[in-house]
Amino acid sequence: MDQPWEDNLLECKLESDLKDLLKTLVAFSNSVRPGHTAVILIGEANDGTVQGVKNPDNIQKKVRDTCDSIYPPILWRSLMYQKENKPYIRIEIEYDGETPHFGGKAWVRKGSTTKEATDEVFQRLIDYRSSKVRELANWFGKKVLLEPDLSDTIDTRLGESYQAIPRLQSPKEATLGFMNNFWVTFDINGKKQSEPLDKLILSWDDTRNILKILVKP
Repeated sequence: MDQPWEDNLLECKLESDLKDLLKTLVAFSNSVRPGHTAVILIGEANDGTVQGVKNPDNIQKKVRDTCDSIYPPILWRSLMYQKENKPYIRIEIEYDGETPHFGGKAWVRKGSTTKEATDEVFQRLIDYRSSKVRELANWFGKKVLLEPDLSDTIDTRLGESYQAIPRLQSPKEATLGFMNNFWVTFDINGKKQSEPLDKLILSWDDTRNILKILVKP
């Protein structure tokens, strides 16, 4: 399944090539991973030659006006820096949990190119606005600890008491993979295991300093 996040979130733009700045800003804000920063360097050339910008104040105003036209507002900053006595503009965009962002359309990054979001990716962007999914997204591709939740294994429905069978039999270390508002998929020693989102309780393992996920019966 397609994911909205891509790794190639660095782009160099010349001062004369800002016609698609809105598209790039939207794509970066929709594609940057939690805890990561996407970067646009204005005045930098892909071949490494010294270019710079002629009027950094005008460029920063254009960046500000363009960012202000994006909805919901994106988390960004810009700063001027110098290289070989020439001014450049650096724009940084961070994940804000308010995806999808729009600039007329919703764009995302695919490798080093900007593309319009597919229906599937668009839905992923909406899913990641959930507070639980948003926290899980911070652990995408990382190790987490799965443990059975034994706090509610006795059920007294219909006046009878019986032992509920835990969905997870023992603690396991897993890599967190695909997620949406309905289920989460983990990789446990090369084997995929999916669990309903509403069966997961997020906690913390102070000893290992990693996310602990309790799996309800």
